[in-house]
Amino acid sequence: MKKITIIAVVLVLIGGGAWYAMKGGAQQATNPDTVDAVTKFYNSWLTAAKDPAATPGKPELAASAILSKDLRARLASAVSATPDPVLCQAKTPQGISIRSFSNTADKAQVLVTPKDKSVNDVALVTLLKSGTGWYISDINCSAGDVAPEKEFSFENVGYLIKNSVPKPYNSKNWHLVFEEKGQPGHVVPLLFDAKSQCVALDGKESACSPSQFKEATKVSIHGQMSEAGVTVVRLEFVK
Repeated sequence: MKKITIIAVVLVLIGGGAWYAMKGGAQQATNPDTVDAVTKFYNSWLTAAKDPAATPGKPELAASAILSKDLRARLASAVSATPDPVLCQAKTPQGISIRSFSNTADKAQVLVTPKDKSVNDVALVTLLKSGTGWYISDINCSAGDVAPEKEFSFENVGYLIKNSVPKPYNSKNWHLVFEEKGQPGHVVPLLFDAKSQCVALDGKESACSPSQFKEATKVSIHGQMSEAGVTVVRLEFVK
């Protein structure tokens, strides 16, 4: 019964993802890669910031359907503001670096920083999942006070699923279905390597053997998040 309930929740929540039309200024979420989605938008914005005659310009980019409606409304009156509301810089940088900061099944954050290391201001870009794609939900500027990286970028308790994982997830791999901020149904692929350690209920620790895992087993996962999933450093079986 527990297994059926878990899978049912996952199917309902994933199946309920909205797909927005691309025309008429409606929400667009077509890019399946979060960093790629941010990179394309930010490169266009950086070009427009450097050259006011560039096409598309800032006003057109601020109205892009890849942005949430709330973000579009906020940027509409701030395209000429200082610091830049997208780059979060008082002076237009010559180049920017973009990297994944955190990622779950339906929410991700990407960090955009200037290549000039003497500048501390950064942009923390939040993306939300819609269908099989992502859109930029929010942009927050920070004066270098983004929380430092933790030992593990992913730490959650949930249930192992494999054969029963719904599409588009690959049923050949183990996944964790977990709850975040009171919302159940988050799913993330689990990646194992030679360093992955598993801790049994009796406290015995050994190298993980995914072939011995059982569906719907409750576990605590500690690992590092990437676009492909969570590389497991430590998996603890829990009651």
